[in-house]
Amino acid sequence: MKAFVNETEVRTYYGAKVKSVVLAYCRAMNLPLKLEGIEVRDAYGNIIGLDGSLRANSKIYVKFKNNN
Repeated sequence: MKAFVNETEVRTYYGAKVKSVVLAYCRAMNLPLKLEGIEVRDAYGNIIGLDGSLRANSKIYVKFKNNN
């Protein structure tokens, strides 16, 4: 299944949860795999949880907050 995170295509297994797709995106972009303090929104701007399900070709947007 493919989904889009911040307009970047991510391939993962069918029926993947938001968390799995975000982690796949982090691995592909060489970002830290820490999910604390992130904000995930769907294509309509609604905040979604990491346990939510995605469909093929879903678009989500992740905002990483700086925790210094």
